[in-house]
Amino acid sequence: MKINYKLIIKIGIFFLFVGVATGMVQIVNNIPSVKDAITLATTRKPETFTELYFENHNNLPKTFERGKKYTFRFTIHNLEYQDMNYSYEINAIEGKEKFFIASGSVRLEQDEAKTIEESFSSDKNFKRVKIEVRLIEKDQAIDFWMGEE
Repeated sequence: MKINYKLIIKIGIFFLFVGVATGMVQIVNNIPSVKDAITLATTRKPETFTELYFENHNNLPKTFERGKKYTFRFTIHNLEYQDMNYSYEINAIEGKEKFFIASGSVRLEQDEAKTIEESFSSDKNFKRVKIEVRLIEKDQAIDFWMGEE
């Protein structure tokens, strides 16, 4: 009886390949860090962010007069690829002092935007004050400056 060594080698290589492939599948399925690394390397993930900006930024209030009412509008645009709840806070900041103006929250679906109009006045006599809108959970803020007339 003649032994076919070429066939034995081919079968051995085949089983070796099957064993290595099975081992790789087991490693990927049972070690989360390997699975995460492969997922990150082979999956294109969209950039996620939130736009926060003032509407009509050229017409924001520039001067401050005690007791006068000021209005501005800002927009929150959700580009996080998931529904988001946004809590915001608006403050007047002069030097190291912070004065609360308003706060609120809004729920936005993916790619939804909401424009919020805010009005404020103060009995404080500010020399130069920064009006800041901050998204609390995102630690993201925009601001503008006002000075006395």
